[in-house]
Amino acid sequence: MSVRQSTLTLDGERHTFTEGETIYEVAARVGKTIPSLCYDPRLEAFGGCRLCVVRVKALRGPVASCTTKAVNEMVVETQDEEIEALRKTLLEMVASENPRIDVDPLRGYASQELTTLVDRYDARTGRFAGANSGHSKTDDANPFILRDYDLCISCYRCVRVCAEQEGDYAISVMNRGFHTQITTEFDNPLKESACTFCGQCVQTCPTGALGDRKAMRFATEDDGQQTADRRVSTQ
Repeated sequence: MSVRQSTLTLDGERHTFTEGETIYEVAARVGKTIPSLCYDPRLEAFGGCRLCVVRVKALRGPVASCTTKAVNEMVVETQDEEIEALRKTLLEMVASENPRIDVDPLRGYASQELTTLVDRYDARTGRFAGANSGHSKTDDANPFILRDYDLCISCYRCVRVCAEQEGDYAISVMNRGFHTQITTEFDNPLKESACTFCGQCVQTCPTGALGDRKAMRFATEDDGQQTADRRVSTQ
């Protein structure tokens, strides 16, 4: 059975797409980057961060490209002066809640996403400095996952990957606004939850709020061994 192909115009270029694809998926497939902090291709898109907004001809305002289905003969602009200004403002607001934008890349595969976007849009302005949400669980003594929630931006990628991909539902969200917190059932340590320590939550986190303790520990031990080896070689 053949799949029907349609065409849209993306930043002045014609591209075919398959029915059901979103604007974001079409753009990614043809090599065009649209920024996002809540998107993970493995998860159901929900348009939470709004960084992926684009302009669609005939629609009044920008729309989230990750949740907007492509339509035949649609005309899309992925960036213009207004959209880029909106993205910068959104990133300034996210950065204002994050006390440490720069984190060790060893924390996880996606840990540099926020850093990269903040620098790309020159959003370290401090314009919205104020209260911070999230509280780190430094007392969680498990050897695998660092829970540095001071860096959390409530993108919920960790919660959703745990539920949608692993089916564990070990972590969830409680409260709202500045009191929003990623947590476990009854706010227990991870080892007392349904967590299997698969590491998927760490690998999807775009800020390093969840970190790979094993990788960071290994790097520290390796650096220590190299330092010791250098001392021995100079004696």
